[in-house]
Amino acid sequence: MRQPIFLPLLLIATVCSLFGETHASATTRSKRTRAAINKTGPNRQLFVAPNIDHVFPYFLVSNTWNTTLYLTNLEDREIKVYCEFVNANGEELPLQFDFSANPEDVSAYTESIIPPFSTGSFHTVSTASATTIGWSYCATDPKTDRFSGYAVVKNTASSGASREFITNLQPDEEPVFSVPFTDAAAGRTALVLVNNSLEEDSTLAIFAFDPDGNPAGNGTITLKPSNLRTIVLNEAFKDLTSGTIRVVHVEGTKYVGGMALRTNASGYTVFTPLTPKEAPPAPPE
Repeated sequence: MRQPIFLPLLLIATVCSLFGETHASATTRSKRTRAAINKTGPNRQLFVAPNIDHVFPYFLVSNTWNTTLYLTNLEDREIKVYCEFVNANGEELPLQFDFSANPEDVSAYTESIIPPFSTGSFHTVSTASATTIGWSYCATDPKTDRFSGYAVVKNTASSGASREFITNLQPDEEPVFSVPFTDAAAGRTALVLVNNSLEEDSTLAIFAFDPDGNPAGNGTITLKPSNLRTIVLNEAFKDLTSGTIRVVHVEGTKYVGGMALRTNASGYTVFTPLTPKEAPPAPPE
């Protein structure tokens, strides 16, 4: 009897995934360079759109929090993905990862070698009681190699019970976006903002709207290069019970983005940024 085609394909995918590898990167140079990447890649005859998703905007690390990065190769050949880890104040964030059993082996830079169509993963390890907040920037070399991914942030209580939230790899430039603000009485929502520029400040305006679209408050914030900031919306807009938060770039770099993280008795919910989309560029003639 003829075997279904998905069986050998599944076997190939399984074998390939065994050869994925992540280790501390030999380089400590940021990949956050803005070289032109709107071009065809190696051995391609068709137009390839720029790979613009590079930012994991928020993660937590401690003895009760760990973060796992899942990086998926979208190409039909092996690629290398480099990630750098940054703390909330824009400084390098050396961390211990599960690919090393020695707690003294820490690095703020990783390199993942990922087989075709496969997913590589690695997670943070920590014995610290204090929680560290950070974000990560990931890119391939060359940047025409396409990939994407998720960050799973898990909290484990002393009882062994765990809860987690998931963020996807996001664009490094989202100068206008909105997120919902839901049911303030039943939970707390934090707006997370990241400036992933290496050199420039970014000033953002934040507008709140009630469910009927009426203005319900506003404010501004200036983010230093590589900085992450969280704003508890329940405190910033105390009279707003629910609605929408809109973030608009005012001046400085447009290499900003963010998300909203809602916490209540049920767990955690991530609201990724809702951005007005532009038409993709036309392929070259």
